[in-house]
Amino acid sequence: MIEVRNLKNKRVCDLSEDHKVVEIVIKGCKTRITANPDGTLNIENTLITPAA
Repeated sequence: MIEVRNLKNKRVCDLSEDHKVVEIVIKGCKTRITANPDGTLNIENTLITPAA
């Protein structure tokens, strides 16, 4: 995964090496956006549970 940063040098998301998957993590929630061959997108939201 490649880190993507904004103009203030804050990490905003991670991009896969093939540029087909974007992951955004904010406050314990991960959003994963995947590109399909037909040009549509899959969007998955999951909660991140802290390790005990």
